[in-house]
Amino acid sequence: MKLGMTLGMVAMAAACGCTCSRVAQGPWDASVADFPRLAGETGDSARIQRAVEAVGRGGVLWFPKGDYAIDEMLVVSNQCSLLLHKSAKLKAMKGMPFVMRYFARMVDGTMKPDDHNLFIRGGDFDGNGLASCANVMGFKHFTIADCTFRNGKDAGLQLGDPASPGKAANGYEFIANNLYFVCNIPGMAGNVGFLTYIGDSHFTDLVVVDYTIGVRDLKWSNRYTRCHVWGGPVRKPGTQDPEYLPDSIAFDLRGDDCVLEDCYADTAMIGYNVWKDARIFNCAYYNNWLFKMDKPQVFVHGGGSLIVSGGRFSKNSPNATLYHREKGAGPLIWRDNKPINFNDKDTEELRKELDKPLANAQMGATKLS
Repeated sequence: MKLGMTLGMVAMAAACGCTCSRVAQGPWDASVADFPRLAGETGDSARIQRAVEAVGRGGVLWFPKGDYAIDEMLVVSNQCSLLLHKSAKLKAMKGMPFVMRYFARMVDGTMKPDDHNLFIRGGDFDGNGLASCANVMGFKHFTIADCTFRNGKDAGLQLGDPASPGKAANGYEFIANNLYFVCNIPGMAGNVGFLTYIGDSHFTDLVVVDYTIGVRDLKWSNRYTRCHVWGGPVRKPGTQDPEYLPDSIAFDLRGDDCVLEDCYADTAMIGYNVWKDARIFNCAYYNNWLFKMDKPQVFVHGGGSLIVSGGRFSKNSPNATLYHREKGAGPLIWRDNKPINFNDKDTEELRKELDKPLANAQMGATKLS
């Protein structure tokens, strides 16, 4: 017996189906290190699945530092939480829908989501241009923090799935903090960093780099704080043209009652694309002319009512537009904002909207300074 290994730890190892002498020690119930590859296995998906099943409902599985070759999509459906070393890297080795799919309740809806402390913390989920990174659904208060979502083919992190059965796909009270989304290889233009079909959730300190769509919100009542979207470093092979900036949108807001505070749309063809009621406070826009993106738009107001207050929006390319309004969009409230370097032509649509008597008298809009 290894020195320091208690009888309780031995019992835990047996219960987890562990066959090696090394036993997890820490705030977890088992370690992936205790589940080696079996004969004939060339990747790590099968042994990770064995570890997930061994830990079981309510348990915590630890991923030590290292590279994990994901050769089949990981599926977690037993309410096991995941704790990953910051340098635990799960990388897709072939095409699959996601590196990992997490169901907080069973696909048939039989498992009630009565564990309100489920979580995924840490790690680097790398789609490698072959898969999206992670999909989480069916939760009732779920936390994800301190993770990287790299090179997602279609999405970095997706919440919910409209193609799944209702009880499995639904969820609410998702708490996300300190997540990093990045593409560092070409070939996935049109992808989305953070995609949610889930509402009533809070997202804080998300940074999205070089996904074509930074944040796409398709539900309702989500709150975003200190989220930063930017792009440009990855170039199309053989050129100096940015891979992910054409048709890029920093914040694509299509869910109702979306609230942004202290967010930054930094170098995208559209900063804030608003199609349902939204409130945007103390946010900013900047377009880096180094990447030669001409005719960007700070706001596209496609639908719903829009409140913009306390913002700072900079023009750094020759033909930027501050505000564009689609037919049928709702009222605009514009207060205490600071546009920089925009001329009369760049702000024409905004000035027309602010000059409307209804806007001034009833909606509280202020003149463009």
